[in-house]
Amino acid sequence: MLVAALVVVGLVLALDACGAGGAKEDAKARHLPEGSYPIALHPGEYRSNSFEPSLSFTVGKGWNNDRLETSDKLAISRGGEEPSILIFRNVQEVYNYDKTGTSPEVVKAPKDMVGWFQHHPFLDTDKPEPATVGGAKGVQFDYVVSEDFPSEEITLFRYTDDSTADQGKDYKHRAIILESVKGKTVTIGIDSPTAEFDDFLPKAQKVLDTVKWTGS
Repeated sequence: MLVAALVVVGLVLALDACGAGGAKEDAKARHLPEGSYPIALHPGEYRSNSFEPSLSFTVGKGWNNDRLETSDKLAISRGGEEPSILIFRNVQEVYNYDKTGTSPEVVKAPKDMVGWFQHHPFLDTDKPEPATVGGAKGVQFDYVVSEDFPSEEITLFRYTDDSTADQGKDYKHRAIILESVKGKTVTIGIDSPTAEFDDFLPKAQKVLDTVKWTGS
């Protein structure tokens, strides 16, 4: 009887240990902190709170939470006054420009985001190449704001919190477009001052290599 009781106790302790281990695994991924942006991030794994589709990713030293996370944007950054940014977008609205580059019209985001970028009258884009993030396949290409644009900064998207995506001529960008992530199109932006782009790109890619799409 004593032996049987000890076996039962051992099994219970083992199960508790497994449960605690699972809880620790769940606790490893934290939500991005909120407050006065930018907010320094401790190295480790983070998971989205509002962004759709939900995801997790891991950062090392030097990353910040760049702005308030919403259902259509999640951004982290490096640097100070002119930061380099890695941003995940579920674009809902875009700004369409006529040939004059003035008085843009805000419209519903098109299904073909790749075509929208490639045919934008004031973006100079490279040819799309295959890309994969978190197992989701898509394309990527670099682009800059055209010198023909009449202002130093162009507005491309409007988010659900009424903030906008404004991109300047002194920045270089990489767009990664994944057209079917949990039924949604995800547009990832790697945006950096032109002179720092080549240095920032592998740091952003290192984070992208850890991305896991979660939820349903």
